[in-house]
Amino acid sequence: MLEFFDSGSFIPHGHCYLWNPWLVWLHILSDLFIAIAYYSIPIGLLYFIRKRKDLPFQRIFLLFGLFIIFCGTTHVMDIWTLWHPSYWLSGVIKSLTAIISIYTAASFIPLIPQALELPSPSQLVAMNEELAKEIQERKQVEIELTRSRDLREAIYNESTDALFLVDPISLLIFDCNQRAVEMFEANSKSELIGIEVQPLQKQQFTDDEIIARVADMQKFGFWTSEIEYVTRKGKSFWGSIASKPINVAGKNIHLVRVKDINDRKLTEERIHNLNIELEAKVQERTLELSQANAELEIEVNERKLTEERFDLVLKNSPITVFMQDLDLRYTWIYNPALNINPDEIIGKKDFDLFLVPEEAQKISNIKQRVLTSGVGGREEVFVTAEGQKRYFDLTVEPHHDHNGEINGIGCVALDITWRKQSEAELRASYEREIILMKEVHHRVKNNLQIVSGLLYLQARQVQDQKMREILYSSRDRIQSMALLHEKLYQSKNIENIDFIAYIQSLTRNLRKSYASQSMAISLNIDVESINVDMDTAMYCGLIINELVSNCFKYAFPEGQTGQIMIEFAKNGQDSYELIVRDDGVGMAEEIDLKYAKNLGLQLVYSLVTEQLKGEVLLENFHGTVFKISFKIKSIVAI
Repeated sequence: MLEFFDSGSFIPHGHCYLWNPWLVWLHILSDLFIAIAYYSIPIGLLYFIRKRKDLPFQRIFLLFGLFIIFCGTTHVMDIWTLWHPSYWLSGVIKSLTAIISIYTAASFIPLIPQALELPSPSQLVAMNEELAKEIQERKQVEIELTRSRDLREAIYNESTDALFLVDPISLLIFDCNQRAVEMFEANSKSELIGIEVQPLQKQQFTDDEIIARVADMQKFGFWTSEIEYVTRKGKSFWGSIASKPINVAGKNIHLVRVKDINDRKLTEERIHNLNIELEAKVQERTLELSQANAELEIEVNERKLTEERFDLVLKNSPITVFMQDLDLRYTWIYNPALNINPDEIIGKKDFDLFLVPEEAQKISNIKQRVLTSGVGGREEVFVTAEGQKRYFDLTVEPHHDHNGEINGIGCVALDITWRKQSEAELRASYEREIILMKEVHHRVKNNLQIVSGLLYLQARQVQDQKMREILYSSRDRIQSMALLHEKLYQSKNIENIDFIAYIQSLTRNLRKSYASQSMAISLNIDVESINVDMDTAMYCGLIINELVSNCFKYAFPEGQTGQIMIEFAKNGQDSYELIVRDDGVGMAEEIDLKYAKNLGLQLVYSLVTEQLKGEVLLENFHGTVFKISFKIKSIVAI
């Protein structure tokens, strides 16, 4: 075992290099740095695996780490054998490295198909977007269901008739509306829920009658009748009952509506008694008179039913219905909107009712136009009532007599004052928000100007020329951002900025900053007339600041003349291209922007790739050209 550590008769590897110091140190440093790099990689892999507990194939990462450690050890042994010829030990380590390498490769190859099946980032993004869309759609459906349920609840509880939900088997009430509680003089719903419907009737149904009612419902889909009821306090009244089977959540129930017709019944009873009296007094009247009375009774009932339906539709609504004759005098009105007694309106004109003559004239002109043309119209009008403006959506239609001649107009006025007030409040709120945002941008600009001034004063006190240039460059970057906020608070639209004006102001400031270098240099701007959002303008401004500053400093040495060109144009549906070029001396060597040593070029590359999510191309031929392409998230044409 000791022979693995014994140098034996071997000579150190340094003899092969004739102990040339340069050659020896070349191999020492190369192997050393390779070993350091190899050893650092497993540390990163181990940290990565510990942070990502959900990472698949963790075992292969550990094998790669072990393999890399042994690879680094072989390079350490190459340094050791320069002076110590422990070649057996070096060989064993290399053989272990080979074994681990083969085992790692054998373990990795079967995992390739599984790794390819893992979803890509774009697939995960698409899945997340689809899931978010589905969640949004479900939320919208839930909102619509909630609105529908609230609407049904409002209709259910605001009905002028008593509504009951009854079990078709046990005939027990398991729900009712508030009108049912009021109609049957109960203290609460709980007093009615759980009892049968029949105890509320003055006379109970027989079994045969119940069977007949069920047969009618099955045949016609509903059943209706007039029944005398008894309230919970023992008071009798007549009601019109209608029962209909419905299905709620897969359960069959009966919806029972009870309408209070006690007044009508009493009227009918009085009429009936009067008819009996009249028949006793005028038995000699003919059958034709009896038939006429019957027809009159039917007509009275129909008119009452019509009036009840009309009242049900318009009661407690913001709608006013009225009619006027050819002279625009009110002949009939229902539900006056201005808190005026209807009797005070009949026979009057608009000039008699409205406080401001101009308003009355405007409304009269609309109505007169309908009378003249015979064509209905709809307009929004306002009137002054009770010391405030009231807005109405006015619909005017011509009214015709039996001969088809226009004998007046019919109008429907919908009170929309609340909507107009809401619109005014929203408009005022938006204007306040605009003023606040402009004030914020103004203050940000002032603060950035203060920072710029402090950097300028600091630069004047710095003796080191390189440090002074760094401070001046930082000052220019801050000035570009301050200029952007200045343009925003001066702009009418704070969401977008005029890109041409911003670039012109930015380059004008840069020319002043480099006045000594820019005297013989012309600066040309070719930018499409567009508006861009604040973030895009800031990133582009910083990029132009860096590139134009470099042109002034390095592209035209010793007072050489030339020109700098800035171009910005659309090269696709949503894609745009920013080009900064000069015809100066160009760069001395090819530069990979990704690994540029210059801070300004590093900043340009970072802004393009990380912030704008775009690409940058550098051309160094007859000057320098930077071509930057990216997409703008929101552009509005001027």
